[in-house]
Amino acid sequence: MDKDNGKSMPLSGEFPAVSTQQWEDKIREDLCGTDYDKKLVWETFEQFRVRPYYRREDLGGIEYLESLPGQFPYLRGSVSDDNSWLIRQNIRVDDPESANREASEVLSRGVTSLGFELSSSVKIEEAYIHALLNGLPLETVPVNFMLDGNFESLLPGLLSYARKNKIDPNLIRGSISMNPLGRLTTTGNYRKEMLSDFSELGECLEFASDNLPGIRVINNSGEVFHNSGASVSQELAFTLAMGNEYLVQLKGLNFSLESILHRMQFGFSVGSSYFMEIAKLRAARYLWSRILEAHSEAAKDLPAIFIQSRTSEWNQTVYDPHVNMLRGTTASMSAIMGGTDSLTVSAFDNTLTDGNPFSARVARNTQIILKEESYLDKVIDPAAGSYYIENLTDSLITATWELFLKTEEKGGYNKALIEGFIQEEVKKTAGSKMQKLSTRKKLLLGTNQYPIADEKAGINTLKESLQADSLNHELLPEELRIIEPLEMFRAGRDFEALRLKTDMHTGKQPLVFIIPLGNLNMRRTRAMFTMNFFGCAGFKVVDNIARFSNVVEGLEAARAAAADIVVLCSSDDEYPLMADDLVSGAGKDIIPVIAGYPAKHIEALKNAGIEHFIHVRSNVLEELGNYQKMLGI
Repeated sequence: MDKDNGKSMPLSGEFPAVSTQQWEDKIREDLCGTDYDKKLVWETFEQFRVRPYYRREDLGGIEYLESLPGQFPYLRGSVSDDNSWLIRQNIRVDDPESANREASEVLSRGVTSLGFELSSSVKIEEAYIHALLNGLPLETVPVNFMLDGNFESLLPGLLSYARKNKIDPNLIRGSISMNPLGRLTTTGNYRKEMLSDFSELGECLEFASDNLPGIRVINNSGEVFHNSGASVSQELAFTLAMGNEYLVQLKGLNFSLESILHRMQFGFSVGSSYFMEIAKLRAARYLWSRILEAHSEAAKDLPAIFIQSRTSEWNQTVYDPHVNMLRGTTASMSAIMGGTDSLTVSAFDNTLTDGNPFSARVARNTQIILKEESYLDKVIDPAAGSYYIENLTDSLITATWELFLKTEEKGGYNKALIEGFIQEEVKKTAGSKMQKLSTRKKLLLGTNQYPIADEKAGINTLKESLQADSLNHELLPEELRIIEPLEMFRAGRDFEALRLKTDMHTGKQPLVFIIPLGNLNMRRTRAMFTMNFFGCAGFKVVDNIARFSNVVEGLEAARAAAADIVVLCSSDDEYPLMADDLVSGAGKDIIPVIAGYPAKHIEALKNAGIEHFIHVRSNVLEELGNYQKMLGI
C-alpha cells in the first residue's frame, strides 16, 4: 500500500518477470550435473511424466477450464451450491436386530448414509428387512445394501416396509450392489450366466424405476481394479468400460438411457497418492460425460455420474495398523476435494478384526472432522485453477481415454475380460508396483520402511489375517470359472508374510548387531539404514553409537550378545581396511555384512570373504528371505 496516495501497488511490478527458461537454467545449475529427469521428473504408473513444477502457460490447450461446477461435463462437480457429501458407514449384518441398533446409534453420531453388508447365505424375507430397517428415518437417510444374490426379494421387502410404515417410496434413496460384470471380474463367473444375470438386473431396474425411483441398482464399482494393483488410469478406463457395457446391454433390453443412468452409481477406491486421487474423480466425471455424448445428442440433459468412494484397502497393513488412520485421512481428503458424492472410510484395523466400536468411531470421525472442523464441504472443486492438478487431471484424462478406446476395440468390457486383456494389463502394473515395494522404490510405512521393530501382536490373529487375505473372499474354484479373475491383495502382503515367518519362529529372535566405525556421517546414516532394513523382517537390531574403537572390539561385544548377524557401518574407503578383521572375527557362526555397496572396492571386499551387502538397490524382500534361510527360519 502506497502511504502517500492510499492505492495498492502490485508487487509484481517491483520484480522482473522470470521466464520458464530461467527457472530451468537455475534448476540445472543447482543440480550440479545430476540427471534432471531422474532427480525431479515423476514417471507414473499411468505412463505419463509429472514435471517438478507447472506455470500458467501450461494451462494452455486444456479445453474444460472454463466449465463450472454443476455444469456438463461435470469435471468440477455435479452440483453448484456446495461440496457436501454423504458420510457413509457400513454395518456388517449378523442378525437384523443388532444391525438395526447399531444403525440407530451411528445415525446419532454424525453418519448421513447407511450401508448394510448382508450375507449371501441368508434368505432375505420381508420380516428380515422389516427388522433391519425398523424405525430408521428412510425419508432422510440413504440405505445401501451390499450382497451377492437375493436381489429379487430385497426390493419388494423394502417397498413392503415403506408401505407398512406409511413412508413415501419416492423419498427412499440408496442402492443395492448388483454388479454382474464386477462379479465376473472378481470370482471368474456370473452367478448363473450372462443373459440370465442381465435379465435379473433388468427386472430389478424396472422394479426400482416403477416403485423405488431413488434406489440405484447398478453398482458399477472399480474397487476390484484398485485392489488388484492397477494404476489409476487402468482403474478409470476399465470402470468406465464396465459402465459402458451396462449401457449397451441394458439398452439392448429396451431400457432408456435416462432410466439406466438414474439407477447407476460408480464406486472407486481412493488411495494415498493425494493429488492423483483428486484428479481421478475429476477425470471420471469428465470422461463419463464424454461417453454419454457417444450415446445421446442430448447428453447434457442426462443425469450426472454419482460416485461412491471408499478409502483404499490395498494399502492397509497388518503391522503398525495405526498408520492406516493416516492413510484413511489423506484418502478421505482426496475424495472430498475430488468431489465424491458419498464416502466410506475403512476401519484402520479391518485387516485384523471384523470391526469394533473404537475403529468404527475413528473412521466415522475422520469424515466429520473434515466437514465440521476443516470445512471441506464449503468450497466446490478447490483444485480448480491449480497449475499442477489441472495438468495432472488432463494427463490422466488422456491416458485413461486411450486405454478405454483400446478396451472398446476388443469388443467392450465383457469380451476384453474373456480375452484376458484386462487381466494382463492389471497384472503388469501390479507386478511393477510389487517390484518397487520389494526394492523400496515405493514405500509402505511401518511395513517396508520404518517398521516398529519390537511390535508385538497376536500371532494367531496375524496368521489368520494373512491366510484369509480378506480381499479375495469371492474366488470360485477353478473348475467353475469361465475367465481368470483378478487377484485382489494388499500391497504389504509379502512383507507381512516374511515378518510373520520370523515372529512364528520357535527359536530365538534373530539378532543383528551393528558395528559403527569411522566417518561419523556415513556410519550413522548406514546404521539407520540397517535398522530399517532388518526391522522389516522382525529381526532385533542392536544399535551401538560410538561404542567401539575397532572391528575386533565390536565383534567381541557381538559374540557376548549372541548375535547372528553383524553389520559393519562405515564409509566406502574405510571398508577395505576393516574387511579382514570382520571376516576372521565373525567366523562361521556369525554372518558378516557390509552396509552399502562400495563399487570401487567390491572385488577386494569379496576377495577378503565378504559375501553380503545391503544397500539402496537391494531387493529387500528377497534379501531378507535369504537371511531367514541362512538362519534356519
